[in-house]
Amino acid sequence: MVSVETVGSIFIKALKLVRNIINLVIIFLYRWGDGGEFLGIGGTWNLNEEKSADAEIVASGVMVGFLIYTGCHTIAFAFGTTKHKGLCDTIMNVVGTIMWIAVGGVALHYWKGYMSDEGFLYVNSERQVGIAMGSLCVIEGALYLLDTVLACIHYSKGDTDYTQ
Repeated sequence: MVSVETVGSIFIKALKLVRNIINLVIIFLYRWGDGGEFLGIGGTWNLNEEKSADAEIVASGVMVGFLIYTGCHTIAFAFGTTKHKGLCDTIMNVVGTIMWIAVGGVALHYWKGYMSDEGFLYVNSERQVGIAMGSLCVIEGALYLLDTVLACIHYSKGDTDYTQ
């Protein structure tokens, strides 16, 4: 009979693959979401409607950094054992939850109130793509939270490397 841990391991591998795909979609929207031009996160309201460089640096760091981290982790999981989670993985999932939700929140805050220069249109494709990107960032944070909860469940059962 198949154990719950084996089914959970397969689910976690699929979850990591889904996170990688969503992360790639977010990066594409971030970079080319404004009709082939840079969309960005936004992050500040000012007179010239320029986006905050600080918010953009943090957002791009989160997107690219966690794409690399999750990609490497997915490859290691594909070739590794079903033994689940080290302490570093759990900490990175907590950090990923916080950072993705923060980036998504900044994007949603900026793009929700964005108004185009063209005839004061409140609904335009740039705004809709920005809101979609922010929503995907929050969903990505929720997936990291789910992975954190699963790691805590494995920790409570003693199925981790750092409990022995």
